[in-house]
Amino acid sequence: MKNILQECTDIIKDLVGNEYLYFDSAVEVKVTPHSYPFYAWGACVSPANQLYIMDSDQQWHEVEPNDNAALLIGSLYQRLKLMRTSYAKAS
Repeated sequence: MKNILQECTDIIKDLVGNEYLYFDSAVEVKVTPHSYPFYAWGACVSPANQLYIMDSDQQWHEVEPNDNAALLIGSLYQRLKLMRTSYAKAS
């Protein structure tokens, strides 16, 4: 059984392979109601099958499953599922 992080990795690889996938609008995540939001503007999968996201400063960060990343991974998964559905309809 795949976990949600692996699903994200698989969707990105299906859409763009090991290239960069950029979003028209950022995936915005707030860890707590009082924290500043994190904006993910892109995602990619490395040849080693590791997921990376690009922040507002165009810096790439490896996504590792931990408590803070759970919200980001969940939000990213929702966006990627929508993108996969939209791309499939356009084909």
